[in-house]
Amino acid sequence: MSMCPVCNGLHRIENLCSNCQRLLDDVGKIESFYDPYSPYRQWDELKTTNGFPDLANHQCMHVLVCPDCGLEQVVAIKETELL
Repeated sequence: MSMCPVCNGLHRIENLCSNCQRLLDDVGKIESFYDPYSPYRQWDELKTTNGFPDLANHQCMHVLVCPDCGLEQVVAIKETELL
């Protein structure tokens, strides 16, 4: 079993916007934006259809948005194993 250190408050994403160099806002997991019920579905189930190799690579895909210019970016966060 693995968990995302960002979703669980153990790590913060501090990526800068490539356009204006502002700190990007983490707006959550990409799966949360698929449909109104996606936040209530099993994450591993959603990972099988999101187009990323995140399930096999034990990653959590987060959406980052620039508060100034609106640039959107998806980043992969390495999940950590629970013992």
